[in-house]
Amino acid sequence: MQIIDLSHAFAPGQPHYPGDPDQEIKTVSTIENDGFLMHQYRLVGPWGTHVDAPAHFDPQGRTLDQIPVEETHLPLYCLRFSRPDLCTAADIEAFEHTHGKIEPGSFVALHTGWEWGKQGIAPGWSIEALEILHARGVIAIGHDLPDTDPSLEAQRWWLCRDHWQIENLTNLDKVPATGAMIACPWPVPKDGASFPVRPIALVPEHLSPTR
Repeated sequence: MQIIDLSHAFAPGQPHYPGDPDQEIKTVSTIENDGFLMHQYRLVGPWGTHVDAPAHFDPQGRTLDQIPVEETHLPLYCLRFSRPDLCTAADIEAFEHTHGKIEPGSFVALHTGWEWGKQGIAPGWSIEALEILHARGVIAIGHDLPDTDPSLEAQRWWLCRDHWQIENLTNLDKVPATGAMIACPWPVPKDGASFPVRPIALVPEHLSPTR
């Protein structure tokens, strides 16, 4: 079994949503003075590779502590998408024509190849593509992008239908189209809407990223 880290390490000064405050780190204790090292971190919830709960957009939506841990270990589909626009229903249908129907209870990742910190308008998901995933019973989506879509309308649509998502994934080029699992248990801030997470892909040895 291959274990693939799908997260970016986070630090002050990293790429982040315009207007959000930067991360701050304060050294509280040092080994020299206290016998141990301890830091205090200050950052917004949607920082780096992070999970967004439905409550991120839906006032009545589930928060991170209300999502059962069973939802954080799911079959993983990885959709390759290289165009500089939105993933459409036709793209989902083409993926299923090649790889079979996307099963209920799964996680679907969009691999665009967007570089961490790249400037400009990123690609993303369209609502029509997410409508198909919703109809299939997909639990969550993820992407190597800073946002679900440039307008945030697709993000709102998805989260307001009791789904969650992970943004700023990396190493999706090492993940096969089908046959892998994703594990992404996160800390459980009470009433939290977003939080950094370290997802991993569990890939059987016989599978390659091109499968």
